[in-house]
Formats: sequence, structure tokens, C-alpha cells
Amino acid sequence: MPDAPLPDGVDGWCDGRFAAVAKVLGEQVAAGVHYGVAVAIRHRGEPVVDLWGGDFAEDTLAVSFSTTKGPVATCVHMALERAGLSYDTPVADVWPEFAQAGKAAVTIRQALCHEAGIPQIRDEIADVWAMADWDAMVSTVASLPPLWEPGSANGYHALTWGWLAGEILHRVDGRRPERFLAEEVAGPLGLDGCFLGTPPAAAARLAPLRWNPIYLDMPHLHELLPADSLTLRAVAPAGDMVEFVNSEVGRSSCVPAISGAFTARSLAAVYAALERGGALGGTRLLSPATVDAATAVQNDRPDLILYLPMHWRLGFMGLGVGVAGASAAYGHSGLGGSMAMTDPLRELAVAVTLDRLELDLLGDDRAGAVVRAAVAAVESL
Repeated sequence: MPDAPLPDGVDGWCDGRFAAVAKVLGEQVAAGVHYGVAVAIRHRGEPVVDLWGGDFAEDTLAVSFSTTKGPVATCVHMALERAGLSYDTPVADVWPEFAQAGKAAVTIRQALCHEAGIPQIRDEIADVWAMADWDAMVSTVASLPPLWEPGSANGYHALTWGWLAGEILHRVDGRRPERFLAEEVAGPLGLDGCFLGTPPAAAARLAPLRWNPIYLDMPHLHELLPADSLTLRAVAPAGDMVEFVNSEVGRSSCVPAISGAFTARSLAAVYAALERGGALGGTRLLSPATVDAATAVQNDRPDLILYLPMHWRLGFMGLGVGVAGASAAYGHSGLGGSMAMTDPLRELAVAVTLDRLELDLLGDDRAGAVVRAAVAAVESL
């Protein structure tokens, strides 16, 4: 099948069977809903779409907020598999300081699927700039008391999940997550842009994040929600997270819940490896059994922070990745609209990176439209 012709404002290439994806992206760029955007898709592990438009170049990196959690979770599963550790191991067995404040029995499974009961951050740190201090943040998370009985409920640990997962990885493997990601995932897979904290040599490739201007004069979350709101306490530390990740300090910091900087093609490759049973292009990240365990749905209750059943896996979400939450698809979306996922039933891996932020924690319809076009393309083959 020849490559599809590309719409105005879109560069790259697209397998003709996935021409609908290029059409959707062209319509979005023409409608002005992006400043810059990139889309990458793999089918059965093979690249079929690699597109960028607006103010993105082929190698543009974008900080992708919680879309970061997918690659970090992959690293954690790799370290646990290599160490032969069960997901039902207490976190305190590998991180003794975590046993504080009644958390001795919290398991790695509960930590990864947002059941540990410690999502609170707003009143625990002075402001967003405190997140740049790894050791201080790890100590803070270790000291937190659970807000519910661990395992009895799930609530999105929007920021604390990063230090939970990241320090579990650190204690099990000995490397911090930014180094593990570089040495064990990005390097072996030959990825062109997959960083947890952007190294100085790649900083010039970063697209600054900007809100859709309609939000600039709207009330902030802390002005809309009560001070004791669990959602506010979990997702909104004092200060401006966009300003933080756009700064030299923020973009270079390892904040494993939000500071990943990616190209869409790198994210799609990570998820293609998961979709292919843990290996891609001769590089094995995980065994098929570990992929199955890592991506099995852990809970389907309404989430205490996000209110909807998220169908949490171990570090991955079901709802919010562009298809029905109860399906086999999983991945992670990020604040503002980025998203990366795989649909194993359709043998798809899809990633969308962007720099114009919309007010959405669960992936907005820009990424959703791309996923739906990709799914339709596969179903028409």
C-alpha cells in the first residue's frame, strides 16, 4: 500500500491504510486546536504512522505530564521481574522507611494501582518547586499517613505515585528511574526521545507548554474546590506546574509522575513492546507473563479523586486512553491532552504529544479522535 498523501500543515509519513489518521490530524491543525502536535502509531509492532504538524519538527520533545507514568511503570515492572519480587511484597520490605504512619502492610500492588491511600500533596510541600528535590520528596512520601485503609479504595495518586513507584524502583535496582529508563528502555530500543527529566543536550528540542488562552482568565482549581477536597489535595500543589516544567529546574528534574519528555514515536515504541508481549525489534523488556500481570485490571470502583471507574492496572489506566475503559486497551493520558496507549485486541500502539494544553486530566478528544481513526483503520483491514 503506498503512503497516504498528507494534508497541509502535516509532515512525516502515513501508511495508506491509515490515511484516516492523517486526515483527522490535518483537520485538527487546520482548525487551530494545536500549536504543535505529533502522532505515532504502530500496528503489530511495525510503524504505520509518524506525523507531526504545527510548530513541531520531526524531533520535537514535549513534556507530557502523567503520560510519563506508562514508561515509568514499565521500568518498575522490569526491575521487579529481574529481582523475582511479587507485587504483593510490602513496599516496606524494599523501602523500610515507608513503614511509617501505619503503612507497613501496604503492598507494591496497592502502590502501583492507586490503592495505597497517600495521594495528598497540596499541604505536604511548600509549592511545586519543592518537587525538584528527589530526596526530600521521597522522605515526604514515606512519612504520609493513609487517608483510607490501603486496598479498600482507589484514588488517583496524581503526583505521589511518581515517588512511590520511582523509589520502589530505586530500592530494588539501585538506579533512580531516569537512569534506568535511559539505560534499559530508551537505549536498547533506540528511542530518539524518551527522557525522565530532560538532559541539557536535548533541552533545545523541547516545546514550551502553553494553555489554550481561554483558560488564562478562568478561576484556578483551588478557587473552585473546598480546601479539604481530596481531589484538590491530590492534584494541585501550590504554584504553577506548567511554569515549573517549562523552567530549567523543572524540565531537568526527575518527577516520575509528570516530567517525562517524549517524541510520539518513542512512546509508541514502548507501548508496541508491551503489545507484542514485552519485546520489540529483538529487544525484550518484559516476559509475556509479566506484561499480562502488569496490565490486568486491579479495580473497577469509582475513583476517589477522579470520580469515575478508571480500571487501574499496575501503573496504567483504562479509562482516558481514547477507547472504552472496560476494554482491553490501557495506557496513560496526561494533563493537557497527551496520551499513549495500546489496544492489544487490535494490535495497536498509539501516542500523541502536543504543546497546547486543554483543561483535562483524562485525555481530551484530540487524542481520542486519533485513536478512533486508528481503530477504524484496523477494523477495515
